[in-house]
Amino acid sequence: MASNELQLLENVELKIAMCNTDAQLERCINLFLTPVLLKLASPHEQVRRKVMELLSHINKRAKLNKSIKLPFEALLQQYMDDKLSAMIKNFTIIYLEMCVDRMTIEETAKHIPSLLKGISRRPEAQRITIFHMVLPALQKWDMKTEEQKKAREDAFEFNSHPDDPAIILRYFLDFILYQPSSTSTTATSEDSPVPTYAGLSPAAVNVITNKGKISWPHQKLTTAKIGVLKFVMSHIFTDDERLNILIAGACDANHEVVSMSEDGLRRWTTTVDLEKAQSIKALYNMYLGTKSTNPDDKRAPASTPVKIRILNYLTKSIAATNMAAMMVQVVFDGIYGQGSNLKLRRSTMSFLQWVARMADTKSIALIAPVMISGLLKYIDQTGLVSGHDAESIKGYAYIGIGLICRKVPSIALNDIQILRQFFDSLETEQPAVRTYVQDALSSIIDVYTMLPEDSPVYNDVQEIILNSVQKLNSHSRYMALKYANAVYPFSSVFARYVCLLGCSSSVTKLEVKEEAMRGLHPFVQTEAGVFTSANNTIVPISALPTFHDLVVYLTENRPNDQYVYDSKSPVIQGYPLEVYSEILRFVRMILVLESNPTTILIDEYVESKVDNGMSDDPVVMDNFKKYLVDSWVGGDLEKRRALEVWLKFIENSLDQNLKDPVLLSTGAKCLLEVVSLGPPTIATAFQDRLDFFKALIFSKKQEARDTMSRIFGIIATDPSVSQDNIQSLLTELVDVADKNSQTNKNTSMLPAEKVHGALLTMGYLISRSNYRGRSLNDDVIRQCIQCLASYLEGAPGTVFNMLAAAACHSLAEIGRTQILGSLTETQKRDNDDTIKEKEKEIESTKMDVDDKAGGSAGVLSSIDLVENLARLAKTCKEPKVQEQAILALGQLSIPLTSESTVVDLITESIFASADTKQVEIFFAGGEAWSVVAFGWESQAMQKHRDIDDMALLRNVDQSANTKKRSELFQTIIEKIARVYVVSDRTWYRKASCIWLLSILKFGKDQPLIQTNLGVLHAAFSRLIADRDDFTQEVASKGLGLVYEYGDDKIKEDMLYSLVGTFTEGRSIQAQSVTDNTVLFEEGALGTTPDGNSITTYKELCSLASELNQPDLIYKFMSLANHNAMWTSRRGAAFGFQNLMSLAEKELEPYLPRLVPKLYRYQFDPNGQVNQSMKTIWRSLVKDNQKTVEKYFDLIMDDVLAGLGNRQWRVREASCAAVTDLVQGRQLAQIEPYLERLWKMCFRALDDIKESVRRAATQTCKQLTKLTVHYCDPNVVSSSDGIKVMNIVMPFLLERGIISDAEDVRKFSLDALLRICKTGASLLKSFVPEIIDTLLQSLSSMEPQAMNYLTFHADKYNITQEQLDSARLSGAKNSPMMEGIEHCVNQIDEDVMKELTPRIINIIKKGTGLPTKAGCARFIVTLVMNRRSAMGPFADTFLKALSGAIQSKNPVIRKAFATATGYVCQLATFDKICSLVRHLKKLYVENTDEDAHAASALTTADMTRFATDRMNAVASEIVPLIYLGEHDPDDNLKKVWAAAWENLTSGTRSLVTIHADEIIDFAQPLLSSSSWATKQTAALAIADMCKTGGRAIAQRADKLMPVMVSTLATRSWAGKEHVLEAFVQLCVSAQGYFEEQGKEPTLDNVVKILVRECKRKNRPYQRHALVSFKVFADTFSDRVDVLKQAQPFLTELCEMDEDEVAEDDENDNAKPLLLMIKANAFKALIASFRPRTFIEHQDQTEVICHILTDSLQGNIWNVQLAILDSLKLFFERVDPQHVNDALLNHVLNTCSTHGLNDLKYSAIRTATNDVLDALVASCKLSPELKSKLHGIISSSLQKEPLAVLKERLNSLNKSVDSN
Repeated sequence: MASNELQLLENVELKIAMCNTDAQLERCINLFLTPVLLKLASPHEQVRRKVMELLSHINKRAKLNKSIKLPFEALLQQYMDDKLSAMIKNFTIIYLEMCVDRMTIEETAKHIPSLLKGISRRPEAQRITIFHMVLPALQKWDMKTEEQKKAREDAFEFNSHPDDPAIILRYFLDFILYQPSSTSTTATSEDSPVPTYAGLSPAAVNVITNKGKISWPHQKLTTAKIGVLKFVMSHIFTDDERLNILIAGACDANHEVVSMSEDGLRRWTTTVDLEKAQSIKALYNMYLGTKSTNPDDKRAPASTPVKIRILNYLTKSIAATNMAAMMVQVVFDGIYGQGSNLKLRRSTMSFLQWVARMADTKSIALIAPVMISGLLKYIDQTGLVSGHDAESIKGYAYIGIGLICRKVPSIALNDIQILRQFFDSLETEQPAVRTYVQDALSSIIDVYTMLPEDSPVYNDVQEIILNSVQKLNSHSRYMALKYANAVYPFSSVFARYVCLLGCSSSVTKLEVKEEAMRGLHPFVQTEAGVFTSANNTIVPISALPTFHDLVVYLTENRPNDQYVYDSKSPVIQGYPLEVYSEILRFVRMILVLESNPTTILIDEYVESKVDNGMSDDPVVMDNFKKYLVDSWVGGDLEKRRALEVWLKFIENSLDQNLKDPVLLSTGAKCLLEVVSLGPPTIATAFQDRLDFFKALIFSKKQEARDTMSRIFGIIATDPSVSQDNIQSLLTELVDVADKNSQTNKNTSMLPAEKVHGALLTMGYLISRSNYRGRSLNDDVIRQCIQCLASYLEGAPGTVFNMLAAAACHSLAEIGRTQILGSLTETQKRDNDDTIKEKEKEIESTKMDVDDKAGGSAGVLSSIDLVENLARLAKTCKEPKVQEQAILALGQLSIPLTSESTVVDLITESIFASADTKQVEIFFAGGEAWSVVAFGWESQAMQKHRDIDDMALLRNVDQSANTKKRSELFQTIIEKIARVYVVSDRTWYRKASCIWLLSILKFGKDQPLIQTNLGVLHAAFSRLIADRDDFTQEVASKGLGLVYEYGDDKIKEDMLYSLVGTFTEGRSIQAQSVTDNTVLFEEGALGTTPDGNSITTYKELCSLASELNQPDLIYKFMSLANHNAMWTSRRGAAFGFQNLMSLAEKELEPYLPRLVPKLYRYQFDPNGQVNQSMKTIWRSLVKDNQKTVEKYFDLIMDDVLAGLGNRQWRVREASCAAVTDLVQGRQLAQIEPYLERLWKMCFRALDDIKESVRRAATQTCKQLTKLTVHYCDPNVVSSSDGIKVMNIVMPFLLERGIISDAEDVRKFSLDALLRICKTGASLLKSFVPEIIDTLLQSLSSMEPQAMNYLTFHADKYNITQEQLDSARLSGAKNSPMMEGIEHCVNQIDEDVMKELTPRIINIIKKGTGLPTKAGCARFIVTLVMNRRSAMGPFADTFLKALSGAIQSKNPVIRKAFATATGYVCQLATFDKICSLVRHLKKLYVENTDEDAHAASALTTADMTRFATDRMNAVASEIVPLIYLGEHDPDDNLKKVWAAAWENLTSGTRSLVTIHADEIIDFAQPLLSSSSWATKQTAALAIADMCKTGGRAIAQRADKLMPVMVSTLATRSWAGKEHVLEAFVQLCVSAQGYFEEQGKEPTLDNVVKILVRECKRKNRPYQRHALVSFKVFADTFSDRVDVLKQAQPFLTELCEMDEDEVAEDDENDNAKPLLLMIKANAFKALIASFRPRTFIEHQDQTEVICHILTDSLQGNIWNVQLAILDSLKLFFERVDPQHVNDALLNHVLNTCSTHGLNDLKYSAIRTATNDVLDALVASCKLSPELKSKLHGIISSSLQKEPLAVLKERLNSLNKSVDSN
């Protein structure tokens, strides 16, 4: 068997040895190589040895001879056979590698799948070989997209070999990471430095370089890497698999690799699963490198740019955050790594923050201490840094620590030093870093929130916060305040103490002040530490600190000395003044709220509620009083101690030396509330300090005087103070205030403040004495009243107003306690028989008062006082004075009987106050009415009961007056209802409404009110339809109260009446509404469908009716507080705010139906309606966000229905409601409604009502913002984004942009463009339609002004070109083009299949310049950015563009020409050649100038943008460009010249190379019917001939006939160039005339030239003679030119130009004729060859005479030509044929007309040249010599130029030597 095998092998060896040629050897090898290799598996050693010998022989002959091809297919098939042994495969792959070396890369590329198939099963050495075979061919690998998708399973069989992709991609990744220039030497051992490559191991480098056998030059490496990227960015690999390679490529040193990789990252990694552990580990390993026991396998970490890229992806992965070990290594490498830089540190810090936010707590808990330790170390080591980057990185370190602590709270709780260091850093770090520290501190607030008191760090945290708030640094103080507010509940006295300290003026930064005040406004703390004090939040009383704890803490704690010193303000009890003032305000608020746990709702208005309630609300004051009494005498020592401390606080503030009016007024207010409402013993405690309080009543601050005078009145009238002391005090006050007192007379001007304080104190002293039942001396009281009355009159002014108001107030104080008119000497209270007699006496008697000034007695009665007060109320211009006067009138009536005439006068005066037209006065009048009606029983009098036990009320028995007073007031109510309610005067109706409301509110428990509820209901029902908004609102309040106070029967009647009024239009009562009553101005609020007016209350009724609960109307009316009056002090007396606390529970069952309606009504266009509804909403909804979330679907359905409602108000309100509703909504909520929202909003956008359109505009803006947000793949998942896209895109594209409504189109376009900007990969399926739509919109949405100008360009002096340029510029800069460019990134081959027909359609049928120009620009963008996707469709585009370039519009033509140039970069050569042929046709066959321009522009842009491609088809395009360069149109010529420059860089070598093509192209054109074409062709060929040289001479056979035929035509502009070229051709191709049978012959050429010179076209003739001379100079020795030319040349030389010029029509003929004449002389002498042709010798004398005779009479330039010719004549003439006579004649002529011409030195110089030639060529006789010497001598004497003298002397010498 072995012998057979050996025999076979020997036979093979013999055949191979006998191969003599390479072809024979190749056939043998192809036939026998694979069988021979199989013999390596033979079991016989000798066979295997023989095989090796044979292979060695083959190698010797074939290895170096690359022309011998090896059997690749057979070898590959054999290699893929798994049954063969490893040895056979090892040798097979060697020969496979040899095959690949001999194959083109295109051939190798076809076999890439076969080579890579099953590579994971190959040995490492074979893998490396395959890798190097495949690498160069990857750039040529190509496979259709559909095939790629199947190739993974079919061609590459990755399913069968699942490990193959990993092996392939590992090699590719190593190759992409390989950077030869990036090597650095690092020592892997102490003495063995080895080069390392970033991201690679030594083994990987050996694979890439094949152990140093392969080098990778820059270009080769770049090409290979691009091939790898192209292969990887195919459908064969998944996004997860290719990610690492693209990351590495994006950091490559070559920009082409970077660009391609970045494009791949955008397009080919959209579905990467960053939560896949395998993918994340691969990223970590690439970043960190790998460790191995084998040094060769140890991978170095990646380069810094790669690390940064990897971090960008790790920062998007949650899985990455939970791989703790590798994550920590990456963080520390980024921060402390040897090669780390600012960018890497910044990325690392961002990654660290991502880890801290997203990592699982369990996974990060173990390593968190290490990370924090490392970050703290970095912060400490960094120290002070400068520069934005360094500062931000350090700041990120702080934020990282904060986030980690937030994730693992135990770290911060166990190590309080972190918090302390952060607060310290707020002082020590640079300002830029402090912001980051603040953010870090904010992030760990949650760690300390709800910290239990038994926590080890509880006290430490408080210490840090307390120390920081007392620092002068604003950052420290702000963060301390923020911690105090967030960490502790509002009930924490420590936190409130910190906030009070934060009010110090030492830090003026606004945010510090705001944070401090925020902490002093009640809030609710959530579990997350977030506190809320927003509009709709009601804070429970339990959330407040207790009064006791607060005052005790403030007493026991004090700020440090440095804090106090820094405040720079006075100190009270250790606190800065401004802080102390805030302490008083805050503690007072807490005290009031604690005493009113259910009365005052704690919301955003709580401060004003406290102030107003303590001033006017009887319920609040009564609760406060009960609390004080209970605390003081209830036996609770803690509460009493707290009050004592509080009193001490107040007392400390009442120091006038502090000179702080705010503090003084605040302290006074606090003291008044305690003294007036507290138990009497509190007031008694201050008796020993009367002098102190007495000084304060004269304070410079009015508020302090108002308060202190009342306090003084209460304290000074205490039973412990004697009556004499009180009377002496009054006397002293009278002396201060009395205008007629001796004291005041001796003083120029008493301060008004003292008088004001004295006036107020008088009233309070007398009234509080009467309260207590203490009798004062009548004379003293009389003096006081007289003094007070004196201030009711005076000159208007500020002082008068202040004092008059004080006098009114004091008179009211006194008047409510006693009858002022009863103070007479004859009146005795105890002996009156009846009340009636007493009143008569009072009215008939007068009060005697001594007039100290005049010495006579004056009389003042009660009527006088009332009249004075009424006059003041009517005439004073100061509302406060008027209010006080009216209130005084009301209170003066209390002690009077109803029959009193004074009471009648008072009622008339109050009625008269309606004419003031001021709401505040009306409210004062209402209060006065309640006092007149109910006296001390009026709730309005509750605020005046500031003494606990009022003896006055015990002594007064009003039972007798009750009935009569009720009768009196019944008439008053009826008058109000009968006269004022139905009055035509608006202000009367408003006054009546307020009066009735006040009477109702302040007398709710009185029988009089119950009996008149029907009257009140009728009045309010009428007034609810008043024109005035406030009147309506007051009436609604009244109706609500009537309903509340009435019994069931009344409620039923009211409901029936009111509902009927609103819904059916019935009148409430026949007498309550007249036929002429106008409810509203026409159209003020719009109308209902039946034409009725609309009011707020119509809406309320509608709302209640929809709920089927008409009784809710009155509840709504009570809640609808949209006027600011109800939150004022005056409005607080009515207590409407307190109704809110009851509303929610009552209306809770109706919320599902009520909430949607209320939500929409909040946005009603009518301000009154929406404000009312907002008030109701706030009453019912405590948590706005939760409520809207709960009823979102119901609300959305309601507003969507409202958008289509027939009432414009509903549509407008719905628009505004949608705008508010969709903000911040989750996709799951909004998705079901998205399409309907767009549909209805667009419908509203085209509404007939302008205000609806405006509202819809805002809605569309918000909807656009929301839609764009959810179309952003960075925000939502791909699946959610696609859902939104599928909803929105069809709507916008199919219904929005094509809408007839302009606003709809604009918003659709805006939304579409913004989606394009953010949509990224989500856009892909819509890209074709988007681009099509946007391109069409460029024209359809062009500004109308442009269309107008198009038709009126002449009118505005604008050219069409200017207008088109403007339109083009607009299209380029249009946002639509920007949107298109955003879509470009999503275009791939699949998209192009659908997009191409659309673009082609626009190219062919698109209308409008902007659309077409935009289309061209888009095509350019495609070519530049999407080459691979565009490539397969380039030919299709080129075909369409070939027609588009013929547009009549130059701008469009240019745009499409540019696009064509770009497309040529990708088109096939066949299609490019076809286009060039098309351009040729346009240029040479079409006579249209636009076609010529199109051809030129397109060719220029093709050569500009696709130069390489054009060079490849140069044989086609060069003839066209060369021809075009000779176009007679200068503008086109420039374009063609630019094309030539683009193609050749200005060289003319291509003319020679492609001369045949040029000739073949141009020659037929010489017979064109178009004269311009014929001319252009002729000029082109002529120019070619001018280039000369051997190349042109070689083509003389082609060119000569062409030139001859061209010259045979008549003369035309430019023909001279053809003639010149013809001569040049003859000169260059002289050998052509030596060959027999060639046409034309030289004789023929002479005839042609003579013919051309004889043409009558003078300009042409001039140039023809020049060309003739050139020919004659060259060929006169070979052909007798003179014979044919002499006759006509002689004629031209002897021509009389003047005579000829007369016959010529050209005005400038003579200069041209002179040039012709000069050229004729030159041509004549050029033809003269006497030494060659004997016949010429006979003409010697003739020619000489022609020259010499013509010298006279011609101008200097002709003379120069003659002299030059004469010089040549003597150089060429035979001396034997020149006699002395002729020479003598020449000498005479030269002397006379040459040397003697002193005007032109050029003539003399030329003459010298002639004489030199004459002397040199002719032998002179002695006579001629003598004569010539004489001529020279004579000339020397005349010659002015030294140079010519020297010439003459030289000539003289030449003559001597002749």
